Amino acid sequence: MNITQFANVFGETLEQGDVVVIAKKQASLFSSPDGALVPEVDFTENSYDTSVCGIVCEVKVSLKPEKEKAAKPASRSSKAVAAQIEVASLEELAAVDRSKVASGQIGLMVTSGVFAHCKVDADIAPINIGDLLTTSPTKGHAQKVLDPSKAAGSIIGKALGSLKNGKGKIPIMVMLQ
Repeated sequence: MNITQFANVFGETLEQGDVVVIAKKQASLFSSPDGALVPEVDFTENSYDTSVCGIVCEVKVSLKPEKEKAAKPASRSSKAVAAQIEVASLEELAAVDRSKVASGQIGLMVTSGVFAHCKVDADIAPINIGDLLTTSPTKGHAQKVLDPSKAAGSIIGKALGSLKNGKGKIPIMVMLQ
């Protein structure tokens, strides 16, 4: 089972179930108190994106810039700025909607071996139990794999529920491949 930290610094709120990819440009370098690197992520917006890295599950902590300045959303073209992670108190976490990871917060994402709810777009193709899922052009959503030859490296997981049309959340077994 893998649940990994990520940083959200691009100004938009990520929600539980959003499919995320490694941000194309790492605007800042973050590390957790134990020294582990914390990658920046962004919504998926492309079909069969091999930079897919997981599904958002919850907020964990807030970011605190090294020089005690208020954290501002990073632009995708800004230069790297080191920051440290400030762990939120239990009282602070209790007051936060943990299903949404706002800009300037560290979140947790499911990366493999776990069941999770995932946003899907069944308007691209109906999704049935057992279908493999990949990234979609619908922001933050997965879609059914329609072309297995393109799917290597972009598979998010296997559908454990179905959706005939529209957008919604279904349970999946996360297994990045």
